[in-house]
Amino acid sequence: MSSDDNWLIHEHSLYENLLSRCTEAAEIEDWKTVNTLFKKMVTHLKRHMALEDEVLYTAYETSTDAPQGPTGALREEHDRIARLVTDMARIIKTRDSDYVLECLAHLERQMIKHHEKEEDIFLPMASHILDARREEISQQLAEFDASKIQRKWEI
Repeated sequence: MSSDDNWLIHEHSLYENLLSRCTEAAEIEDWKTVNTLFKKMVTHLKRHMALEDEVLYTAYETSTDAPQGPTGALREEHDRIARLVTDMARIIKTRDSDYVLECLAHLERQMIKHHEKEEDIFLPMASHILDARREEISQQLAEFDASKIQRKWEI
């Protein structure tokens, strides 16, 4: 599918790559790098989830042509991932390599599973349903003010 057909696809691989690099650093117990990469991932993830929750999912939910339900499940997954990320910040501080690696692997699996649902099912459907509002939604995404994110993070 070309990017014109699925104009809502956005960068999930960034978070997956940062988690992978974080895992590599944890394997060699380079805790400074683990902390740096994890914080970078969290910063990007907060904005990413807010764009989806506050702009994309909201636009989809207000469309009369949109089947209801998918965004509720995706929002629940965002909540679960946010809790895992918050837990992960605490777990990294233990510097228990085995436990950190186990938890990073679990977080990565959950994020990949979520990304696959979005990219393979939701975003292609939403791209089609929201195409008439493409310019408006694209502008909202581009002008999104991350300082006003509604989700409260514990980290």
